[in-house]
Amino acid sequence: MILPSRCIQSTKKDALYPSYDAIVIGAGVAGLVCGAFLAKTGKKVLIIEQHSIPGGYCTSFKRKGFNFDAAVHHIGGCGKWGIVGRCFKTLAIEMAFYPLDPMDHLIFPNFSIEIPADLDEYTIRLQDRFPLEKSNIKNFFQEFVKLYRATFNHEKSQIIDKYKNMTYRDMLDTFFFNDEIKMILSGQWGYIGLPPAQASAIGMCQMMINYLKDGAFFPVGGTQEFANAIFKKFIDFGGHIMLSCKAEKILSDAKNARGVKLQGGREIPAKLVVSNIDVRQTFFELLDGKLETSFLSSIEEMRESCSFSLLYLGIGKGADLRKLKRGFYHTATDASYRDAEWLYVSIPTSICPTLAPQDKQIISVVVYLMKEKYKDITNWKSFKESLIADTINRIEKYLPDIKKYIEVIEAATPKTLERYTLNTDGAAYGWEVSVDQIGDNRLPQQTPIENLYLTGHWTRPGPGICAVVSSGWGVANLIMEKWR
Repeated sequence: MILPSRCIQSTKKDALYPSYDAIVIGAGVAGLVCGAFLAKTGKKVLIIEQHSIPGGYCTSFKRKGFNFDAAVHHIGGCGKWGIVGRCFKTLAIEMAFYPLDPMDHLIFPNFSIEIPADLDEYTIRLQDRFPLEKSNIKNFFQEFVKLYRATFNHEKSQIIDKYKNMTYRDMLDTFFFNDEIKMILSGQWGYIGLPPAQASAIGMCQMMINYLKDGAFFPVGGTQEFANAIFKKFIDFGGHIMLSCKAEKILSDAKNARGVKLQGGREIPAKLVVSNIDVRQTFFELLDGKLETSFLSSIEEMRESCSFSLLYLGIGKGADLRKLKRGFYHTATDASYRDAEWLYVSIPTSICPTLAPQDKQIISVVVYLMKEKYKDITNWKSFKESLIADTINRIEKYLPDIKKYIEVIEAATPKTLERYTLNTDGAAYGWEVSVDQIGDNRLPQQTPIENLYLTGHWTRPGPGICAVVSSGWGVANLIMEKWR
């Protein structure tokens, strides 16, 4: 039974322990997974979350009976052998998912394509569409799968060395001549937030193969129920959580973390601390920059990922949304994606009708703008109004009479994401998934401060629900090995 959102509440103050074996700062998915695995061992674990609900970007909100997913619209790796599937099985979490097939659509100005949730089928479709590239397509996907598997083997490998300094566009150029197939194979770059000429080949590989080999899934009841399922298991294991509670300081003696000071002054001792929040906030605010200069300098030089704006529409009875396919709507006309912007459209009620009142529907839109276009915005109200009008106008190209069916309009900007997650500039994926910020170039999970660990999309392996589940699980294993 998945815990309803209304049952999410903090541990009562008089039930809190005087001290804990571990404190996790941030109840995003990685923090919840890490906390659940640690609590499963019987250790005393406390999670501290500044928001009133757990989940980070994997949350939902309600307006007039419509249940909108805040930022996550589907999840990879939920099958039997996927990372999420194996994690949930290990934690004995029961969660129902809808498998998505087709997995996506790519809609370009001059053509469109459906992406099936099966790598072999996708390979055949591309070979039929591009017969002159048939052997190149086969070789590319064989190499892509080999690279994907190598990323899970922490030993050195030739294929990792081959691609670790290569952008995804560089990799495609070594296999293909046709510009259109490069556009298609790059068309899901929005899932890591960088166009192919800047994105790491390894980062794209981790994202794409995870979806194509194991499929994409939507949690029954919406993405909040995904976070709630992990939260409930953490509580079942005896874990404690403090919601609407902000960490003010990480307590440390010289180079050893020893607990957390909360806003308001209360100090809670712990044997170790796990940070699942913005890395800049962790080291420059919660630790006051009390670290060796070289480590802090390396953080200062790193670049945050892009952020997004989002539009949420509650649609009344009678609207026919079948012409609006779930997927990426690109403005790009060539494989460079230079200066290109896109929409990602989903209609979650076509998958899970209970998210809206009977016979009503939801349209969710992610709007990508280059960072330069929102970095210096001062009038966010005006920006949001323009965002809403421009995005609805673009949807009208596919649904000409949609305005008369709209009952609810909500929108979020990068400033909104920053407010709810405290991620710098509302960064959607932690650090950029660029060649110099992936793999060993991303921050390690162990820090120069003894008993202080990092988890989540700011550290390895990278962004996305599947990756942060892996991160939370990995950090828990590091800690449990140390305890043993």
